Amino acid sequence: MAQYSITPSQLQHTCQLIAEWEPEFERIFYQRHVDRIPFIRPCVHLTCHLASEATRVGSPICSSQWTMERTIGNLGQEIRQPSDPFSNLAQQGIRHCQVNTLKAMIPHFDPPDNVSPHASADLGNGYVLLAKRDKHLTTVHGDDARVIADYLGLPRTPKICRWACLRLPNGQIARSEYQELQRALEDIHMARNVKVHQSLKMTLTLICDTIQISFNGGDRIAEVHYFTRLAREVDDWHDANEEQNAQDRLQFVDVALVTLYSNPHPHLLERSYGVLASCMKLGEESLQMIKITDIRSVVTMIPHRPVIHGVAEDRYFLAEKTGMDIARFGSENEED
Repeated sequence: MAQYSITPSQLQHTCQLIAEWEPEFERIFYQRHVDRIPFIRPCVHLTCHLASEATRVGSPICSSQWTMERTIGNLGQEIRQPSDPFSNLAQQGIRHCQVNTLKAMIPHFDPPDNVSPHASADLGNGYVLLAKRDKHLTTVHGDDARVIADYLGLPRTPKICRWACLRLPNGQIARSEYQELQRALEDIHMARNVKVHQSLKMTLTLICDTIQISFNGGDRIAEVHYFTRLAREVDDWHDANEEQNAQDRLQFVDVALVTLYSNPHPHLLERSYGVLASCMKLGEESLQMIKITDIRSVVTMIPHRPVIHGVAEDRYFLAEKTGMDIARFGSENEED
C-alpha cells in the first residue's frame, strides 16, 4: 500500500490479506475483552480501509495526511514573528504556492542540480555512469573475461574501462564491488545490490556440471561487480568508404557484470504472505552480463540465518525503499 502505483490485482489481494489479519490480530491481543480495548489503536481499524480508499482517492502515499502534516511542519519552521502566527503561516503558504506556480510555468527557474557531474557519462533515459572509473583501459582475466567474450561473441576479451557507480532514473545511486571493496568496512555504502528485470528465459550450468538452474523472465536480485561500456560492431553496417567511417561500425553496449541471487525460498515466501523474500548468493557460477537499462532500483539484502526443515542456512532477505514497486519473482513452478 506504500507504492506510488498499485494495480487492481494488488489491491484485491491486499484487501483479502487485511481482512484476514484484523480479526486474527484482535483475537490474539484483544480477545474481545472490554478491559483490553486500549490495546487496539485506531490505526488498526484504519488499515482495513486502505484498499477501498485507494480505489477512490489513489495511493495512500500520495493522498494521506502525512504530506499535509509535513507541509504544515515545514511552514511552521519558517515563521519568525511570534505575533499573529496564523496570518504568518498563511502568508508563508501563499508565498510557496506562488513560487511553485512560477517554477511549473517556467521550468528554467528551477533547473535540476548536477545533471551531468564531472567525468560522468550520460547513457540516456535517466541512466548516468558516475566516477570513479579506470584511468586506462584494463585487461580482465578469468571468469570475467570469459563472460564478456561470450557476450560479445568474440574469441578473446577486449580491454575495457570499468565504472564504479550508476545513477538510476529514480535518483538512486547503484554502486559496485569495484568501488566498495577498496574501502574500509565502516565506510562501505553497501548499495551494490540491485533489482533487475529480465524478459528472457535463461539456464545457468554450474561449474560442477551436475546442477542446472533455470530462471524465467521477471524481477531478479543481483550483486554488481562493475559497470562498463563495450564496443561492438553493428551487424547491418555497410559502407564503401570503410576507412573514413570505421568508427560508424562500432556502437556502445552499456552493461553491468553481476552475480545473481537465487529465487526466494517458496516456503518462507508463502508463510509470510509474500513479505519475506529469502534468497541465497549463487556465487561466481551465476556470473553474467546484463543491460544497464534492465536495472530498476537499488535494494538491500540483509543477512539472516533461518532454520528451514531443521537445518540453519545462511541467507539474505530483501528490503526495499518505501514507495518502490514490490518485486515479483517469476512463477510458482520455478525451483530455488
